[in-house]
Amino acid sequence: MSLKHSQEAVSAYLEQHAYLPSVAGFSQQHTSISIYSNTTVVRAPEVLVRGRWNPAVQSFAGEELLLNHRRSGRDLGMQLGVSRFYGHDAVLSAAHSDLRERSAGAIDLPKAQRMKSGLTATITARRSGRRFSGKPATLDELATLLWHGQGISGALPAGTPQDPTVQIPLRNAPSGGGLYPIRLGILAQHVKGLEPGHYEYQPHSHTLYPISHEAAAVDLTQFLWTDDIALGKVAFALVYIYDLYVNSQKYGDSGVVFALIEVGGISQNINLTATSLGMIGCDQGGYNKHEIEKAMGCDGTSRHVVHFTLIGHGEV
Repeated sequence: MSLKHSQEAVSAYLEQHAYLPSVAGFSQQHTSISIYSNTTVVRAPEVLVRGRWNPAVQSFAGEELLLNHRRSGRDLGMQLGVSRFYGHDAVLSAAHSDLRERSAGAIDLPKAQRMKSGLTATITARRSGRRFSGKPATLDELATLLWHGQGISGALPAGTPQDPTVQIPLRNAPSGGGLYPIRLGILAQHVKGLEPGHYEYQPHSHTLYPISHEAAAVDLTQFLWTDDIALGKVAFALVYIYDLYVNSQKYGDSGVVFALIEVGGISQNINLTATSLGMIGCDQGGYNKHEIEKAMGCDGTSRHVVHFTLIGHGEV
């Protein structure tokens, strides 16, 4: 059937059913209470929230997450999950979490710098910065940011009758149950002494592990669209990767909420460190999750990108 014939057929059908143009017009203007709100291509926040007026809409993920996050210390399921992690095998696994890191091909990072600025001054000076200068970051600056964000800074004695001297490494950001399901990826664009490419930070060894062993230029416009940031001038981007099964085996549905709290702690450390170093950072929410996950080697099922931060030097 030709396009002309198709148009004629549609016009003839609409003439026979005069109410359809009115219904379509209403649905386009009032998507939040439209009968099509659960299938419309453009699902704005208003559609998700007010669309709940329509019983057919059952997919407001935020509400479902919060409804599932109804746990307390008296919940039997929670008690069973938590108690298993006091067992010798679980303690030993946490104590030797450094064995998950890869040594072959890893890049040693310099020791992190000690921050000299006061906490109050740093907190009150912190602002999201978008005017990047294009000045490269140094490897010292990158190492300092990563260590303050997620580096190892102590240990918790967790001896068992089988191993009384066992200790669990602790990091600079809090984590529910000390399980640390968040990993930091780096999209290095302009870092002195580091080839452009995709890396993962390994906190125990304080190293970078190349996700791809072939150096490749990083184009942040593949992952993020924004008209108020010159992405080519960003020194590097940090990618927060959540390994779903690391803490959900202990906390179930609540594990997701705990992981997002952990992301906030890491991100705050990163941004405060950037401020203290005289750099700027800007957290981003409108990134292309699927493309970043492909670039970082995530399956998008058990490992998800949940946050994204741009770091660099600002214009003077």
